[in-house]
Amino acid sequence: MARSSTIKKQLAWAFWALNGAVITGFWVSGATGELASGDIVAVGHALARLFGLLATFCALTQFVLMGRAGWLEPIFGLDRLAIFHRRNGIAVLALILLHSSLMVITRTLLTGGVLPEGAQQVLGLPYVWLAVIAEILFIATAVTSIVMVVARLRFELWYAVHMLNYAAIILVPFHQFANGSDFLINPTFAIYWMALYVFTAVNMLVWRFGRPLWLFWWHHFTVQKVVAETPTANSVYISGKNLQRFTAKGGQFVMVRFLDKHRFWQEHPFSLSALPSSDHIRLTVRALGDFTNGIPSLAPGTPVVVSGPHGAFTHEKQVKSKVAYIAGGIGITPLRAMIEERAEAGGKNSAVLLYGNRTAADTALLSELTQFGERIQMPIYTVLSEEKSKEQGYIDKERIARLVPDIAERDVFLCGPPPMMAGVKQALKELGVPDGQVHYERFSLHKK
Repeated sequence: MARSSTIKKQLAWAFWALNGAVITGFWVSGATGELASGDIVAVGHALARLFGLLATFCALTQFVLMGRAGWLEPIFGLDRLAIFHRRNGIAVLALILLHSSLMVITRTLLTGGVLPEGAQQVLGLPYVWLAVIAEILFIATAVTSIVMVVARLRFELWYAVHMLNYAAIILVPFHQFANGSDFLINPTFAIYWMALYVFTAVNMLVWRFGRPLWLFWWHHFTVQKVVAETPTANSVYISGKNLQRFTAKGGQFVMVRFLDKHRFWQEHPFSLSALPSSDHIRLTVRALGDFTNGIPSLAPGTPVVVSGPHGAFTHEKQVKSKVAYIAGGIGITPLRAMIEERAEAGGKNSAVLLYGNRTAADTALLSELTQFGERIQMPIYTVLSEEKSKEQGYIDKERIARLVPDIAERDVFLCGPPPMMAGVKQALKELGVPDGQVHYERFSLHKK
């Protein structure tokens, strides 16, 4: 399975690179005269067009990356796609700024005027004013993303600004087809360019919007009940129709939108803390912010839009016969579902769980984990950082080596707060666990 996953990743990257190469090839064929002229202004004008083409290609890539495409997301996992999405977003912004500034500069030099006149001439071209609006929207998105990380901007504002990107990408092609010499002289390139837009639109309509709406219609998801697991964690049971057809692997997560007056416009990712059953799916959520603090107030009967399941953090990543599950806090939720999956498969004496929390009261789902542990002879070590216990402290190198001496011979599935995960990954590296045996997934998709 690991080899198959690698091949799929390589094919996905090759598909993306091939499209980039095709775009560059079309541009070269249309810019041959300018490139061969040796005139720096002509070359600059040609490069401005290339930057614009690549900016649009990368912008379309952004939508596919986070469109939850069923053919792409299982290969990488939504968290890895989110990382590339952020990095690719930087490329979009840089290419847009290079395109617009070079267009103004070269236009000014070609006409022998001054910059304000050159800018006015560019703005006077058909539909360029729409492109300017799109550029402003893309810049706003980049700025809010930076502020989100540095100043903890509210998720709702960040999400609202990002929704404007749909308007931005629609505004872009008007000025391209009206003014772009690469399209005007090469109808094949124009058709290919339209095909890229259609491909992106189909992906978004089917996977981002169509599938969640279809699931909502087919399953009629509603909140069944909210159960307190610890003083700070609650399980949300979501019932519905035809749930025997809603399947998920242990470790996967869903995006949920609770349709009440306080939360209907917010969508958040939560791990499935149990495998789906014939009458409900379950999420276990720790109170960590405005949205999660309000989970206990969810009323039974509240409709829920569910997107998913998502995520490549599953047993399909496993390359060794034995595993170690390492959880910190609410990071236990995907691992709990994975352990249930292992118990159902009947695998015994092949797993161990290290579960870190501040206090015993914070240790969610422990009774369920204990039952699974007994079924598959899985040792469970609870580590408490702020309370006296047999294992008091943190899940560190010394503790991992002592409790799991054969750790280098196991796959490790890791989930928890980012600082904890960083520390454990470093400890595993020092203990000789190959990178290919360490599996983890981040669920804060809108943050670094």
